[in-house]
Amino acid sequence: MKTFKKLFVFTLGLAAISSASAISFVDVDVDGSSDDGGDAPRGYQYMASWHGSRWDKTFNLLNDGFDPTTMKIVSATVKFAFADDESDTWDYVRMSVGSSILWDWQDVDGSHYNAPYSYEWFTTGLNDSVLLDLQDGIVDYSVVAQSGDYYLKEAALYVEADRLRVPDSGATLGLLGLGVGIIFLLRRQMKTGDGV
Repeated sequence: MKTFKKLFVFTLGLAAISSASAISFVDVDVDGSSDDGGDAPRGYQYMASWHGSRWDKTFNLLNDGFDPTTMKIVSATVKFAFADDESDTWDYVRMSVGSSILWDWQDVDGSHYNAPYSYEWFTTGLNDSVLLDLQDGIVDYSVVAQSGDYYLKEAALYVEADRLRVPDSGATLGLLGLGVGIIFLLRRQMKTGDGV
């Protein structure tokens, strides 16, 4: 009887493994490593309100292997980091992802020294409407200098996704049926004393 239980649990385990699994994705659009210039996708970005500074970019999970036809995003978190140039105290920023403004007239502090621990970090989970926008793997974001000047040191998106259950032409059901058939065969042999 112990053999029967082990085989039954093993068969259910195989079916569960073949049905779903969670996957993590990260897109770091600005990584704080160096100043690569105004349109560079890496490095850091100087922003000043008197220049009308905006950083309008896109998070793109497709480059990291996200497949919107076989995966569904279940949660997402965005992180922004800043360092003030420390020349004034009236530094404010607006940050938005998709159609949602996440922070407006947010005071910016932080420091270049002891990076990244001394940066000022802003982190939040994205709401359902932004998750819906992101389901195709791409979402726009914007950082707008509202007052003063400072450096955008990091802009990153962290995503958890599940694999969608895709019809497999009965392969999983066939595997389950085969396992159950073997279990009944073994059980029958054990009752008659012919094996196992």
